[in-house]
Amino acid sequence: MNIRNPKTLNDFPKFEVATVRRGETSPAGYTEFELHGQFDRVIDGIDAQWFWLLIGQENCLSASVKTLDKEAKTAVLTCDEKVEPNVAGQTLFYLSPYWNAYNVWMVLDPNWGWTRTRVEAADAVAQDYEAPEVSIVSGREVTIWTKLDRADRTGGQSRHYPADDQNAPPNPKPRLIPGGWGHEHCELCSGHIDCGEFGYRDPRQRWMCDGCNQRYVVPRDLSFVDEL
Repeated sequence: MNIRNPKTLNDFPKFEVATVRRGETSPAGYTEFELHGQFDRVIDGIDAQWFWLLIGQENCLSASVKTLDKEAKTAVLTCDEKVEPNVAGQTLFYLSPYWNAYNVWMVLDPNWGWTRTRVEAADAVAQDYEAPEVSIVSGREVTIWTKLDRADRTGGQSRHYPADDQNAPPNPKPRLIPGGWGHEHCELCSGHIDCGEFGYRDPRQRWMCDGCNQRYVVPRDLSFVDEL
C-alpha cells in the first residue's frame, strides 16, 4: 500500500524574487511593479494568462508574465498594486488562476473556523436577463438566463440557470422563490451539499463537503490543486 505524503506549499512551483522595480502609476492609484527573478521549473502555459503568487501566510499577488526565458527559467513578472510589495529576496509560490488564493489558506490555516453544519433550505430571489451571446446548454441554444440569489444575502455566490422559456422576453423584476436556495457548493470539488446534508461552513459562509474536509483539511493536504 502506497502512503502519499500531504502536498505542501514547498511542493508548489517557486519564484525567487531578486529585485522589484517600480513602474508607472495609473489615475486610480495602482502602480505597475516588475518582479525580476527565476522559477525553479518550467510551468506550462504560464505566459498565456495571469496567475497567483502566494506570499508567506495568507498574502498573495495577482501577476502576469512580461518576459520569460524558458531555458534559463528567468522572468520579469508584473503586478498592479497600491503599495509596493516587499518581496525582494523572498520565495513566492505559483498557483493556477483556476483556484482562488484563499482555497490554499482555508486548507492550511488551523484557525480558519470550519464548523460542521447542516444545509437548510433558504428563500431565493430570481431575476431574468438576456445574455449578449448564445450558449449551448444540454444541446439547446440559451440566451435567456435566470439569476438566483439568497433572499437574506447571508452568503453564496449568484447562480445562473437557463430560463425555462427561451422564447419569452426576460422578466427582470425580482421575484421571491420560497426554499429556492436548496443546496451549497463545495469550494474545492464544486459538488453539491444538498438540503438536509452536512458539510463544513466557515465564518465567511463558504462551504466544504465532508469528503474534501477529510481528504484535504484534516491532513493539511494541498493536492486538490492537481485536480483540474
